[in-house]
Amino acid sequence: MKTLLEILIAPVLIYLIMSALYQFVLAVASHVKGRQLQTRSYGLARFLVLVPAYKEDRIIKATVAKNMTQRYEYPREQFDVVVIADQLKEETKKSILSTGAKVHSVAFEKSTKVKSLQSAITQYHQGYDAVVVLDADNVMEKGFLFKANRWIQSGARAIQGLRKAANSNTSTALMDGLSETANTEMLCKGANRLGFSSKLSGSAMIFDFNLFQETINRCEAIGGFDKEMELLLTRQKEYIHYSGDMVVLDQKVTSTEAFTKQRGRWLEAQYSFFKKSFGESLRHLAKGNADFFHKVMQLALPPRAVAPFAILFIGLLGVLLSANWMMLFSAIAFVALMSSYLLVLPMVSLFKQSATIVLSIPQIGWAAVKSLGLMSRSKKEFIHTTHELIEA
Repeated sequence: MKTLLEILIAPVLIYLIMSALYQFVLAVASHVKGRQLQTRSYGLARFLVLVPAYKEDRIIKATVAKNMTQRYEYPREQFDVVVIADQLKEETKKSILSTGAKVHSVAFEKSTKVKSLQSAITQYHQGYDAVVVLDADNVMEKGFLFKANRWIQSGARAIQGLRKAANSNTSTALMDGLSETANTEMLCKGANRLGFSSKLSGSAMIFDFNLFQETINRCEAIGGFDKEMELLLTRQKEYIHYSGDMVVLDQKVTSTEAFTKQRGRWLEAQYSFFKKSFGESLRHLAKGNADFFHKVMQLALPPRAVAPFAILFIGLLGVLLSANWMMLFSAIAFVALMSSYLLVLPMVSLFKQSATIVLSIPQIGWAAVKSLGLMSRSKKEFIHTTHELIEA
């Protein structure tokens, strides 16, 4: 019986230790100095800022008003903010229009971000050099479009900006923000430092207009369109850059219920695309496209909030079974995983919030486990996470 359990557990432990060591390598790489951006042209690109908004009446008016203040930092004639209004109230649309932004109304039997973006890019298809994609809760920080312009003028065609937490008003929001920070440092910055494409995060994304138009029109995802775009881009050898100084304030979920819904949607997209693309990634690797292969392998990573508990559980089984190898490799995996987070998370914030973080870990871990149960539902419908209006 002991031997059978060890045989069954071995592949899982190998998977967890490889994932932990991979994250550790990315965390170390994130501290390597990057190359300086080289601008080829000093013109001003014309931006189309797309903001899909599905039933977001409570927050969209405030965020659009703030984003339209970019008119005082970037020439007004050089950008348009277009809110893609999916089931927004008429009074909300009027408020948006009063700021100088545009409204593109859509209505679908089954709503998805992909359908909204495809509809908007079909109407707004002329006169733009680049596209910025934001979420309804996002607010561009000062100078965002000028910094985006530098990237476009440098010749970059796909750039992921930094999604900075706009709130930490609950323990869930705090943990969500820390998770986003860790992911960004490792999967965006760390990956770039190793020569691989950054991950895409669904918003704070900038694309060459023609590239975005071509790519979004090939997307079919119900949820996780950013993952589909990553694969489409790297498959055709388009490199995704990461810019840590191009900042968008992003509201974090404030309840474990919202966290569960959000992660369920993300995990379904992640693992579905991994299964679909694994065989293809091997063929591309054989042809020299390591970036696409690396992007697919990233999709195999375990859920961040679940992995530490899984490693500790296997370590405990090792103690109960007196299996020294299980205890040893579980310890290695756990140390590598925790070290990766310590390398990329702000130590001052961790120290100040240590009590809240420790008390929140079991709750977040359980929410992540529950999210696995939403994966099958996410295949059939877009599970929306509503944002609250939180004033700074």
